[in-house]
Formats: sequence, structure tokens, C-alpha cells
Amino acid sequence: MKLYFIFFINILFVSNLFSQNNVDGLTIKFKKISEDYIIPGQANGPLGASLIEAREGMKFVKLKVTLKNEGTKNCVFNFEDVYISTEQDSLYRFHSFQGYFASVATKIKPQKEIDRILIFEFDDKMTPKELFIEDKRYRIIQEKK
Repeated sequence: MKLYFIFFINILFVSNLFSQNNVDGLTIKFKKISEDYIIPGQANGPLGASLIEAREGMKFVKLKVTLKNEGTKNCVFNFEDVYISTEQDSLYRFHSFQGYFASVATKIKPQKEIDRILIFEFDDKMTPKELFIEDKRYRIIQEKK
């Protein structure tokens, strides 16, 4: 009975955390945009990482970004619900992070920023247009140095 109670409390906590998503004040700098057909996969201990090949007709789009919360409340969202679009407004869902052991559940405190490398599996013949986080759209334009 105790185990069920703890499980129920955990579900309430997690659902409450994500029912209060907030991306007001979130700004994004696109530091680098790149494309590749192979990305590193799971680490295999001392043997290095396995490689993941994009499916036929697809490529991996990597976005090196800085996400900054310029608002007064925590920015809270889940990367599993983040997409990029094409010029024709087709959407492609977030695939994974590269180089980070970060959770997809994300919280950025006010006036703080985080760096991430986001990976999307994307149509080989298309160009990324916008990044979608919650109800906000961010035009994908690489920052000039």
C-alpha cells in the first residue's frame, strides 16, 4: 500500500511540474547550425560510442543553442515536445541532445541561461525554418560572429 501511495505522489508531482509549463521570457541564440548523416549514439564504455545513421531520405540537423530566461518566472518545458519546421511547415520532433547528460525536462531560472546541442532527424531535401517550444516560434538563424 505504501508503494502505491509513493507512486501516486510522484505522478502528481511530475504532472504538476509540466502542467505549469512557461516559456514567457525565453530567448534563443543559434550559435551553430549543422547537418550530418551520422551522429554518436549511446556510449559503449571504453569502446567509445556507437553511431546512429539517419534513415533513408533523412539527415540530422544539429542546433547549438543558448537558451536564456529573460523573464521573472522559471521557464519550464519538455524537449520531447520541441519541434523544428520546414518552409512548408512540416514539423519534425526533437531527437536527442549531443554531448550532454541532461534531462529532457527543462527548467531555467530567471535571468539564467543554458547551452545545449539539439538534434533533430529532418528531411534531407529541406531546410530548417523555425524551432517550436510550447506556443512560441523561434526563427532559426545562425548568429554572426
